Amino acid sequence: MEESPAQDTSNQETLVATEPLEGSASKYFREFRLLNSLLLSLFLVILLFAFLWNVVVWVAPAGEAASDFADAGIPASAPKKQEQKVRLMQRQKSAKPSQSFTFQAQAISDISAPVVDIKTEDLNPAITFAPMGDVGDVRVDVDMSVLDKAFASNFMGVKSQANKILFIIDYSASMNGRDKVMRHELSAAIEKLPAVGSVSVIFFSGPTWVAGEDAKALHKNWSGSNGEGWKPNDGFEPVRPKWLPVTPSIKKRLIQAVHDTPLTFGTVWDNSFDWAFYMNPKPDVIYFMTDGNSNKNFQGMDIIKQKKGRTKIYTIGYGAPAGAKEPLELMAAMTGGKSKFVEMDEIREMEKNIDDKKTLN
Repeated sequence: MEESPAQDTSNQETLVATEPLEGSASKYFREFRLLNSLLLSLFLVILLFAFLWNVVVWVAPAGEAASDFADAGIPASAPKKQEQKVRLMQRQKSAKPSQSFTFQAQAISDISAPVVDIKTEDLNPAITFAPMGDVGDVRVDVDMSVLDKAFASNFMGVKSQANKILFIIDYSASMNGRDKVMRHELSAAIEKLPAVGSVSVIFFSGPTWVAGEDAKALHKNWSGSNGEGWKPNDGFEPVRPKWLPVTPSIKKRLIQAVHDTPLTFGTVWDNSFDWAFYMNPKPDVIYFMTDGNSNKNFQGMDIIKQKKGRTKIYTIGYGAPAGAKEPLELMAAMTGGKSKFVEMDEIREMEKNIDDKKTLN
């Protein structure tokens, strides 16, 4: 059965009436939905970038303390403690002693000798202890090369500065009656040597010997005269001087030898200086003391001229005759040393002072 035109028209109007009306905004989003999607995505990207910037890259404004990740989890009092620690370290650093040392030499009479133990092979391979004996195994951490000519010495009022000091002392029979002062002054000079150098002591009369040997027994192994000179007998090899470290035990043994060694016959200098300049190394300073009573006052002068090197000789004419003055002054002058003469009146006065001190003690 066919519908009538009137009925069809009614259906169309119903369909039209049921369809929703489309607004302008909806129409815009429908027509430009691709563009809108792009704009929305761009906005989200910018928003995300801004968020990350604030979280990761943001720097604190001026005047506000910056973050220190090393202090994360440390209590608020930690910065104050850290600051105190830094200040303490700075004070400790400023309180440390300087590593630059200075050494000022003084007259030996003014020096309080320190006690330093020394292992001799650390000083010089030439050092031995004969005839003084063994002093045991002792050590030191002193580098002697940096202390060259580092300490002052004083014998009979004659002062010098040196590292290696040799005493050549007259023990001839002509010293009898005046040897008390010699022994006292030599002992005092040895006692006051500071423990940073080396020392050796030679005695002479006709023979020459190292302090500590038996002078009377040794005298039998030498022959000669003051005029012709003294030499060791054939087959006899004298003990030669060696450098000894300045330790309390060495000083004690040397001082004992100074007081115990007897005076013997003869007065000959040349062997003593020949031995002195064969020491290795040579002495920095030689203290040479004699009463000058020899028939051959210029003996040993050629040896000194030829072998002295840089050694300085300080001569002491001890109650010596007028004829001894010239060679002793020449000996000192040619080596850059000094010469001194002690008259008999001075010696007697010094003896009196020594006796007075013994009485008081």
